[in-house]
Amino acid sequence: MHIIPKPLNIEVHEGYFTINSQTTFIVSHYYKTNKIAIELKNYIKDTLGLNLSFSTTAEYKIILKNVETQYAYEISVESDAIIIQAPDEKGLFYGVQTLKQLIVQYKRHIPKMMIKDRPAFENRGFYHDVTRGKVPTLKTLKSLVDTMAFFKLNQLQLYVEHTFLFSGHSEVWTVTDPLTAEEIIQLDLYCRERHVELVPSITTFGHLYEALQTDSFKHLSEIERFEEFSFYDRMRHHTLNTTLENSVTFVKQMMDDFVPLFSSNKLNICADETFDLGEGKSKALAETIGKSQLYVDYLNQIIEHARTYDKEIMFWGDMILEHPQYVQELPKDLICLNWWYDREYPEEKIKFIADQGFKQYVCPGVNGWNRLMNNHCLAYDNIKMMAKHGEKYKAIGILNTDWGDFGHWNYLYNSFPGLVYGSAFSWGDNRDFADMNEAINIIFYETDVDIMGLLTQLSDKHVMDFTAFIRWFEKKERELLDGIEVSEKEVKQFNQEIEAIIGKLQDSMRDIHGERRQHIKAFIVSAQGILWLNELYLIVRKRLYEKNSYQSINAWSLAERIEVWLLDFKEIWLMDNKPSELYRNIIFIQKVTSWLRNND
Repeated sequence: MHIIPKPLNIEVHEGYFTINSQTTFIVSHYYKTNKIAIELKNYIKDTLGLNLSFSTTAEYKIILKNVETQYAYEISVESDAIIIQAPDEKGLFYGVQTLKQLIVQYKRHIPKMMIKDRPAFENRGFYHDVTRGKVPTLKTLKSLVDTMAFFKLNQLQLYVEHTFLFSGHSEVWTVTDPLTAEEIIQLDLYCRERHVELVPSITTFGHLYEALQTDSFKHLSEIERFEEFSFYDRMRHHTLNTTLENSVTFVKQMMDDFVPLFSSNKLNICADETFDLGEGKSKALAETIGKSQLYVDYLNQIIEHARTYDKEIMFWGDMILEHPQYVQELPKDLICLNWWYDREYPEEKIKFIADQGFKQYVCPGVNGWNRLMNNHCLAYDNIKMMAKHGEKYKAIGILNTDWGDFGHWNYLYNSFPGLVYGSAFSWGDNRDFADMNEAINIIFYETDVDIMGLLTQLSDKHVMDFTAFIRWFEKKERELLDGIEVSEKEVKQFNQEIEAIIGKLQDSMRDIHGERRQHIKAFIVSAQGILWLNELYLIVRKRLYEKNSYQSINAWSLAERIEVWLLDFKEIWLMDNKPSELYRNIIFIQKVTSWLRNND
């Protein structure tokens, strides 16, 4: 039996309850309870083909009821009844999600059992980048919310720099297809109906590259703007000049346009990775008072305005952890988002924030950015570690992140396993990697095919990521490339194995149904992209380190294969996202293929 997240207590007994045409929903006197029952009724109709009725009495029945209990929800399955009970509407909703997962596995015959369940963390979130490449359609965002709700996640944040229709910012958002106020309002309502809190997240300090590149706002930048766009510069140079009052006014206006659209009582002002702070126009002041003081003084101005919305204020904690001596100058009612995306994170950094009296979320990641397939093993280890530290130091939540660095090449589908890991660990489900992946195969992909095994193998054969290549291709920085120690023989062996994985994914389409087939298509396109990215690594390697050796890969042929692959990449992008900044990925591919043809 697989349930994600695994319930706190579960007892399975002999026998089962059979859902059939005689099964009846018992009417509640609470309309919200009946609303949840109707959702379950529709799910049973869609999955089992049974159109169950409602009544006040029945021999074989499904009952949803509000009762006081120390658990989030309880489920009792007997031979004549399934009873879901909870102290509130949210708990009943979670109980229904658990029953749905049982129906996925057992169809009409649900084993007799008793479940008593509650989460380890009150706040269980997913953070999705909708700025650095892809801007999802409203349909895609609603589908994401449905998946989150199915796995009992209860908070969604969308990362926004320039991808909202800010008033007076037409020169900024004309580079993309921004989210609109109506889309935010519709999504907020959709989230609330599924017990997911949509929290506004807006950058207010660093990561304002697009705005600071425009004629309208270039004067607010800490450094001079660049002549042309590059993925590297967008990731590295994007900080406001904090010495200008107009910088604060600029951010206030963005917040006033954006924040009131959300019903959440929280607000994430970001304020992370201010790399250029004190390095340009504010350098003289920084040399007098210090960069840390510059950071804290500006941040407190933004916090003062953020308070006007009467929301709890969140911020990314990386900058204050770099300069811990200034933490006392920040209000203690802030929520620190304490992030880390690798296996080892100094536990004392989480302890430090706790000791200073701040509430905090621990923030791991799905490890898909800069890649064509997520590193699922690393994501699992990272999320597990951060959840463990968070529980030890009484963090109030887990916010599992999915970034889009360097062009957002990764599909959202590829991040869903990491999303599920986050839902499991934030609930208190600590099963091992193999068991977790088996559960994902059965509950999410609804198949006996080892999809997660194939994806894990695929991610292990991803030799060069986009960070390493782009930093060299755009800026001739070799450090990351120098760190890759994979031979030509190994790369070719990897690619043979990837071809076999592609074949197995194609074969799995016989067993995958509904919208999950789109996931498999995305996995196949991702795998085909890894093939050419690995071959591109070999060409780069030859030209950097083995200039006089024989080049076994035909650069012209590789250029053509990359261009053909781009057709499939664009097709899936456009199924789920607005065109947004796809053109930048196309231009980048054109530059790469031109380089291949002209340097053969």
